[in-house]
Amino acid sequence: MTETTTRLALLGTMSEMHREPVAYDLARLAGIVAELAPDLLCAEITRPMWEAGDLATAAVEVREALAPVVAATDVVLVPVAPSPESFADFSPKRGLRSEMVRTFDRLLRWGQRQANTAEAVNGPLFGAFCHTVCYLAERSLTEEERAAWNAHNEAIAVNVLNVVRRDPGRRVLVAVQCQRIHKLLPLLGSNGDFLQIVPLQEL
Repeated sequence: MTETTTRLALLGTMSEMHREPVAYDLARLAGIVAELAPDLLCAEITRPMWEAGDLATAAVEVREALAPVVAATDVVLVPVAPSPESFADFSPKRGLRSEMVRTFDRLLRWGQRQANTAEAVNGPLFGAFCHTVCYLAERSLTEEERAAWNAHNEAIAVNVLNVVRRDPGRRVLVAVQCQRIHKLLPLLGSNGDFLQIVPLQEL
């Protein structure tokens, strides 16, 4: 690894589940970011929303955990979301496909409760579970919906890579909903010439 190789770690978040009685709550999420103290924190919020300070419709983890940490520390937040949508926004709103997606969402939430801790949610066992459940949920989408969801994740990856190229050699933490992790890993991991993906504890 050279001095200009960027170390990057992915931190899976759980949206509203952080408000439930689990160990990986909003305070724990904020604590992780503060403890890691990355040079750059890539977060799921659009640049116009962040620059305007418009957090009213931002994801709860950005609004109530990440933004307060950034305000209290030297961590620099870099918005990487191309638009505000989450997975639910790409899903069908009615019919059998909608019911199937909701079923898989309930299964994912069950898994998050069982995992309970930040370490487990960001560990290999839950990662495999999440990947499987999310794959099944995505298969419930139409071809157009899947294409839109994939394009959204690809745009996030491009924005993260632009951050890395613009400011090489930094310690970068990418905090995104856990449903995106298995999408972003291969998109980011194919850039090993200037980017090294590391576990959270090695950031």
